[in-house]
Amino acid sequence: MKKWISVACGLLFLGMISVLPLHAKADVQMPLKQGSLEASYNVKIWQDTMKKLKTQPGIKKVVVPKGTYYFNATLNVPSHIKLSGINAKESNIVFSKLVTGLKVEENKNVGEGGIQAENVTIENLNIRFQPELKGASFVSLIEVSPKFDEQNYKNYKAFRNITIQNNKLDMKEKGSSIINLGRIEHLIVKNNEVKNSGLQNGISVEFTNDALFKGNIIDNVGRSGIQLYRSNGSPKKSDKIVIEGNTVTNWMQRFGKYNFEKSKVNHITPDIMSDAGIDSYGPNNQNVYIQNNTLSAGKINQSLPDNLALLKKYGKKAYPSSRVLLTAIRLSGAKNAVVTNNTVRLKGKDIFSFFTSNSRAKGGQTTKPGNILVQNNAFYADGMVAYPIRLFNGQIINKRGFELTKNRFSFSKNSQITNYYRALVEVRLASQKLNLRENRIEDRGQKLRYLVSAPAPLKELWLTKNTRNGKNWRDVRGEFRMKRVQ
Repeated sequence: MKKWISVACGLLFLGMISVLPLHAKADVQMPLKQGSLEASYNVKIWQDTMKKLKTQPGIKKVVVPKGTYYFNATLNVPSHIKLSGINAKESNIVFSKLVTGLKVEENKNVGEGGIQAENVTIENLNIRFQPELKGASFVSLIEVSPKFDEQNYKNYKAFRNITIQNNKLDMKEKGSSIINLGRIEHLIVKNNEVKNSGLQNGISVEFTNDALFKGNIIDNVGRSGIQLYRSNGSPKKSDKIVIEGNTVTNWMQRFGKYNFEKSKVNHITPDIMSDAGIDSYGPNNQNVYIQNNTLSAGKINQSLPDNLALLKKYGKKAYPSSRVLLTAIRLSGAKNAVVTNNTVRLKGKDIFSFFTSNSRAKGGQTTKPGNILVQNNAFYADGMVAYPIRLFNGQIINKRGFELTKNRFSFSKNSQITNYYRALVEVRLASQKLNLRENRIEDRGQKLRYLVSAPAPLKELWLTKNTRNGKNWRDVRGEFRMKRVQ
């Protein structure tokens, strides 16, 4: 009798890491143990649980219970899993080694171009690295991407129906991007708190269609808050990329110093680094909507941390001017894009631009910007601003080149405009069309001189009812083949 009871109890325990069919509506409770010494045990429990679930049909909900659970290896999440915590305060996953955290598991039996994982949700979790981990590993807290290959420009998808929501993610300034995404069809990333990335971004995405990034709070990231790397979106309306209602603060905190020093070691002249809070890197990003976001960075009369650190280390002779700068929104290598109803606040000595758009040539592919609408945004600056708006290589697509309509540009009394002609908008390389309509400029310190400067040929310039300090403003300079002013 005692033996029978013992066997029954053992079967009951094993049942904790099994799952009933979906129609029974049973959740899988992971029997994890709290405490930093249980990391290896917890990894084993995780692996065993997911292995069992892979063989069972339907969507399975796996619950990380209330508590703080340590792990020392990457945790795979296979297809058809809804991974949930109780909430993002109570269910804590802590990695005691600098490894990629949660990784959506690919089916290696499916070849390139086939869907290797689908129907995965990660929600209501607090995921972080243990403080003071050593190393410079290029890892992420959440990864839904095949192995990165810079040379592979084939536009295929490997994942489908991925949702990441209501999580708190903290990388403790280690690793690379916090959420690393690639080759996904149908993606939702919403209502996450994302902070303290390593060298790279809060959220990084490439080769993805039909994506929504909404309501995320992103702070203190090495490079960009949200970066569309390459080949996101398509001409199809259903494949659009929507970046909506996010709050992005304090970007470009670490990558600039890394890039400068790596270039110096390789005897290469370092680039000026001005990646944006919301950034299209390109090429081949299209059908992008950036709307209702709030972006803020910098401190009054101060330089960015990387510039201060580089100046201190190398001195004024080797580092005569800041090479790490703030841009709020950048559309590089992007076309067919709308930037609307965003609020931007930039402060300090290292402001590059509110908005820039330029071409990107990479991997034998080139994307020039066109059909770019910037409308109803509020841009505020208090500091040294190089180019409030800077545009390159604009093409006409669907009758629109660059169009800036009903935006507000506000410069504090002590702000300085540091481009040579002190222009609000610079058209740097030959472009086909620029339309400025009903923009309101508040130049309290009377520092702006021109509305537009075009040192390269601009085929069409349209000006309609733009004002500076309440008065109609039409001052332009440069090479215009056709100019229409109202």
